[in-house]
Amino acid sequence: MMIKNAQEYGALNVHMRAQRTEFFSAGTYNLLASASDFDNLHQMLANTKYNDIIGSEMVKKHPDLIEIDRRLVQNFVDQYNQFRKYIPKRGQSFIAADSKSYFLNNVKVILSALHGANRYEEAKGMLLSLTENENIETEHLYKSRDVEDLISRLSNEKLRESLENALGEYRFLDLVYPLIVAVDQYYYGTICKELTNLKGEDQLKTKSLFATRVGLQNIEIILRAKAFSTQPGIIKKWLIATKFCPLRANIHEKLITAQDFEHTFQILRDETTFRTLAIKLLTNLEEGFAPLENYDNYADQEIVHIANSIFRGASFNLAIFPAFFILKEIELRNLRSLILGVINKRSANDILDKIVLV
Repeated sequence: MMIKNAQEYGALNVHMRAQRTEFFSAGTYNLLASASDFDNLHQMLANTKYNDIIGSEMVKKHPDLIEIDRRLVQNFVDQYNQFRKYIPKRGQSFIAADSKSYFLNNVKVILSALHGANRYEEAKGMLLSLTENENIETEHLYKSRDVEDLISRLSNEKLRESLENALGEYRFLDLVYPLIVAVDQYYYGTICKELTNLKGEDQLKTKSLFATRVGLQNIEIILRAKAFSTQPGIIKKWLIATKFCPLRANIHEKLITAQDFEHTFQILRDETTFRTLAIKLLTNLEEGFAPLENYDNYADQEIVHIANSIFRGASFNLAIFPAFFILKEIELRNLRSLILGVINKRSANDILDKIVLV
C-alpha cells in the first residue's frame, strides 16, 4: 500500500514541498516589517515572488488595497487549480468539493454588498475569476436586487436551502452574519460528506486537518456571538454541525452558557484539545487586553501546527494539498498585515505581532 501511495502521490508531494520552500522566513518578515514607507516596502517586495502579482499596483501614489487583495487571492486560486492536476483519481471528488469555497467566497462578497456591509460598486472588483460556469453564475448573482433575490437565483438547491433557513435571523438581527454562517455550514457539510468517502491515510490525515478547522470555526462563532450578547439558542443554530468536529455537543453547551469570557477560556483549556489557544486567551485577560485580542492570530497558529505536521515524514496522502494551501492562505494574511502596517506607519514590532510564521 505504501508503494502504491508513493506512486500516486509522488508528483503532488514533490511539487507541494517545492512550493513550501518559497514561504517567507522569519528573517524576511523582519526585513519587510522594517520598511520605512510604502515605497520602501515595494522595493523590498520587488525581489520576491509577489512583485509580478501586485507590483504594478504598489507603484501608485495611492494604491488600491482592494485591488491588491483581489490580485493576491486570484493568484492563490490560479495556483490551486494549477496543482490540482497532480491529485490522483481517488482524491479528486474531495478536492472538487473543497475548491467550491472560492465560488462560495464570491457569494459571500455579493451578500455583504447587498446588505450594505461592503460598497456595492467595490464588490465587483473583489470577485474571483473561476471556471466559465462559475463566472456566469457569479455575474448572474451580482445582478440581484436584494438578498432574497440572490438566494432565488442560486442553482445549488442545498446552498439555497441553507440560506433560506437563515433568512429569519438575518431579518431579525439586521446582520449579514447569519447568511455568511449559512454558507459556511453548507461548505463544511459538503466537505465532511466527502471525507467519509476517503480511505486510509487520506481520510486520517485530511480529517485531522479539517476537524481542527471546524473546531476553530465553532469556537470563533461562540466567542464572537458572546461578545455581542447573542441569545444561546441563536448561537447553537450557527454552529457547524458535523461528526468531525473535535468539540462534543456538551462542550458547545458549556462554552455557550459560560458566565463570562474567563470561564469560557477555562473550559477550553481544561476540557478540549485547544489548550494552547485557551492559555493565550487567558493570558490576554490577565494582561488587560480585550477578550478576543489577537484571536485570529492564535487560531492561525493552531491550524499552522496541524498543517505543518502533514509535511513531516512521508506525506503520500491527499492532505498535503489542502495543508499547503492553508499555509499559503496564512502567508497572504501576513502580507496584508505588512502592507497595512507600513501604510499606517506601525512600528516593526507591532507589525510582527500580527505575523504567523508558516
